[in-house]
Amino acid sequence: MKSTLMKTLLCAFALVILFSCNSNKNDEILNYTTDTTLGISRVNLKEISKKIPVDKILKEKKNIQAEEKLFLQLVNKPEESGIDIDKPLYLLVDQGKTNSEFDVKSFLWINDKAKFQKSMTDLTKTKVTIDNKDHIYIGGKLAGSMKGDMAIMVSEKAYNPYGGYNSAMPEGSERINDKYFADFWARKGSKNAAIKEQVNNSLVGNKDVSGWVNLAAVASFASKGYIETLAINKLIKDSGIGFDFNFDKGKADMETKTFFNSDMKKIVEKYYDKNKVNYDLVKNVELDNAKSYSIGFFSLDFMRYLVKESGFEATVNHYLASSNKSLEDITSTFTGDYAFVDFKVKQDTADYYNYRSDNAIVLGFNPKNKATLTSLMDQYLTSAGKRYVVTDNQVIVSENPEVLSQFQGEKAGKNSTLDKKSGVMSYSWSDGKDYNQRENPPVKVISMTNESKEDSGNLLSKTVFTLDKKDENALYYLLMND
Repeated sequence: MKSTLMKTLLCAFALVILFSCNSNKNDEILNYTTDTTLGISRVNLKEISKKIPVDKILKEKKNIQAEEKLFLQLVNKPEESGIDIDKPLYLLVDQGKTNSEFDVKSFLWINDKAKFQKSMTDLTKTKVTIDNKDHIYIGGKLAGSMKGDMAIMVSEKAYNPYGGYNSAMPEGSERINDKYFADFWARKGSKNAAIKEQVNNSLVGNKDVSGWVNLAAVASFASKGYIETLAINKLIKDSGIGFDFNFDKGKADMETKTFFNSDMKKIVEKYYDKNKVNYDLVKNVELDNAKSYSIGFFSLDFMRYLVKESGFEATVNHYLASSNKSLEDITSTFTGDYAFVDFKVKQDTADYYNYRSDNAIVLGFNPKNKATLTSLMDQYLTSAGKRYVVTDNQVIVSENPEVLSQFQGEKAGKNSTLDKKSGVMSYSWSDGKDYNQRENPPVKVISMTNESKEDSGNLLSKTVFTLDKKDENALYYLLMND
C-alpha cells in the first residue's frame, strides 16, 4: 500500500510544522480570520524541537527529500532562524480565486531580519531578502510581506486539494503582488463570537499540533455555494471542528471535537441520547481473527432528519420505490447498532496480509420488522452474491461461511482485543498491519484504537496510535518511516 498512515500523518504534520505556535492566545490571528476562512493550524514548536533527534535522522535516513531536510533543519534550531518562537506562528487557509483552490498563508513573527534572511537562504539554497518596504523575496520573486514584526508568506502556486500545488498559471499573470498583500493587511477579522470562541478553544498551547476547521465555510466551498440553498445550512452555520495531535515515546494520539450551533446541538442531543455500545453484536464473531473492527451506534432517525432537511427525501424514496420500500421503512427497521469486522487473510505459504475481501457486517434490527428486513436483504444483497443470517434481533452479512455458521450457532468468539469501553457511542481497533505495507519499515503500528462519544450536543473523538518501538518519540519513527 503506497499511501500508508505513516506517510499521511507525515504529510499532514509537515504541512503545519513550519507554521507553528507556542502562545495560549490567538488574538492576533483572529484579526485576519474572516467568516469565510476555511481553517487554521498551529504547532508548539518549542516542544516539537525537543522531541525530534534531527542530527540522528539526518545521519541515518537514506534518500532524504529536500523538503524533509528543510523542515528538519528549521526544527533543529528555530531560535537561530530569526523567528520569534515565543510568539505564535500559524497556517491560515482561505478559499482561492476558484472553488477548487486553497489560498494558504503562513504567519510568523521575525525578530531579527538579518538572521532570518541568512538562515532562510542557507536552508533553501535560494537567496531570501527583505527590502525597505518590508517585502520578502525568495529567488527574486515576491513571496511575503511584513507589518511590524509580523510576516506572512505565501506560494505563487495555488493549492488544489485534488492535484496539489498548481503551477499552471496563465501566461503573464501573477497571483502574488503588492495588491495581494495590501488587501490582506487591510482585511477585517470576523466579529462572530462563535468563530472567535472556536478558534481559541481549538488552537491550544498544551498540544504539539492543533487546528480548527470552519465547517460552514468548508461546506460552502465543497458544494460551490449549493449548501446555502438548503434548509440544512442553518444547522451547520457557525459550526466548526477542532483537532489536536500529541506525540510521545512510541505513541501518538489525536483528539477531535465539534462546535455545533445551538440548533444543531439540540438535534444531536435528541437523536444521540445515549453513549452506549451494544457489544453483544460481536459476542459470536471471532474478533481475535480480525485485523480491524468497529462497533457503535449511528442514529438512523438523525440520518433521516438530515436527508429531509437537505431536500433529498423524495429522491431517496423514489429510488426505493422499486422495492416497495421507503426511507421510513429502513429507519424503523434497523436500530442503528452496527459492527464492521475486517478479517485477516493469509496466503498459503506466507504470513502476511493481502487485500482479498473477507469481512462481516452485523446490524441490530427491530424484530417487529423482520419481514421488511429479509425483503431488503434478499433484494439488495443476495443478488450481489452476499449471504446473511438472521437471529432474533440481529443480522450478519458476510461471504465467509465459517463466520456465518459461528454466528448462527451462537458459538462464543475469542475477543481478547476487545476493550468494552463504557460511556462511548463507538469503539474501533486495528492491528496496524494495513499501515505497515512497506519492506522492512523501521517501525510498525501495532495497534490503533478510537473511541467517540456525544457530549452536550457535540461529538468528541480520541484516536491512539501505538508503535512497536518506544525508545524514541513517535515523531522520530514517523519521519524515518516515510
